[in-house]
Amino acid sequence: MNLTDVMRDIAARLATIDGAWSVYPHPPGTVSAPAAVVSYPDTYTYDATYGRGSDELTLTVALVAGRVHDESTRDQLSTWLAGTGDTSVKAGLEADEGSYTAFDSIHVTAVEFDTTTIGSNTHMVALVELRIAGPGGQ
Repeated sequence: MNLTDVMRDIAARLATIDGAWSVYPHPPGTVSAPAAVVSYPDTYTYDATYGRGSDELTLTVALVAGRVHDESTRDQLSTWLAGTGDTSVKAGLEADEGSYTAFDSIHVTAVEFDTTTIGSNTHMVALVELRIAGPGGQ
């Protein structure tokens, strides 16, 4: 799998999910909420599946919501993190798996929560873990 192509495919799919947010195919210098940021992989395993013919990687998409103390932030995260629906990140990324060109399969496996400071405001961030498998040797 080509890492650049994987990150671009994820960002392109995130851009199709209903919502008014910016989507970044790699970590940018600055971010304005709401945003989805495709991060670099946590792990990249060669020859992980299918009798050594497929590689696997785990990467995180950071969903940067609003300020921590705003009720609307909780409401926004609720729509993004639902298992189904037009604004569901899980449903949007896993839908029509065969349409990705850089890899073969994707599974949204977990979400962790954190905060980040942008300017002088503390924002909630949902860290969505993705497991991706695709052709090895590329």
